[in-house]
Amino acid sequence: MSFNFLQQLQYYMRALFSQNDLMIFMIVLATITLLPVLLCALHYKPLVRTVAVAVFIIYIFGNLSFTILNREVLSAYTLELPAFMNYHNAFYLDLGLVGTIHSLFHNGFSQTLQHVHINSFVAAREVLLNILLYVPMGYLLPFVFKPLRYSVAACTFIGFVCSILTEYTQLVFRIGYCQVDDIINNTLGCFIGAVLGCALARIWKTA
Repeated sequence: MSFNFLQQLQYYMRALFSQNDLMIFMIVLATITLLPVLLCALHYKPLVRTVAVAVFIIYIFGNLSFTILNREVLSAYTLELPAFMNYHNAFYLDLGLVGTIHSLFHNGFSQTLQHVHINSFVAAREVLLNILLYVPMGYLLPFVFKPLRYSVAACTFIGFVCSILTEYTQLVFRIGYCQVDDIINNTLGCFIGAVLGCALARIWKTA
């Protein structure tokens, strides 16, 4: 990994995210690393599940606080239906969508990032935060509910439903902005977390 890439990544992080945003990053990172460490260190599996349930409850409260509980009622409220509008506003891809995906698999993240430009830091921040917000849900569900250990699809579907309910609540009570893109990004984040969570939960066969 080159020094120029690290400098570029650091620039994007500072431009996109505030201190509060970085705290969210730390929470997600801690969530992702905590359970594997416990699984390796502890041989009493029910305790691992108890910790997972406790972390999951804290996450749910944090999610609700971020998306619903601390939102103010808006006088001017809009329902934004076009899908991927935030992506279109946020990013410009030199190689196009297909070319970028091809480059990502063949040239790696570092080389591909050079061809991705940010049109709007506000829109890009919203996309990434909405993805990040649901990663812990997908990651924790296989540890909390044993049947979900074997189904990434089921975990992702739960995240999808939760996101729809959140956006519907925002629409009814006129808090935040109800966007199809938020549902897409939340579901993607839950899928990413579920892939990691299901893999680890099955490897260690948590109780």
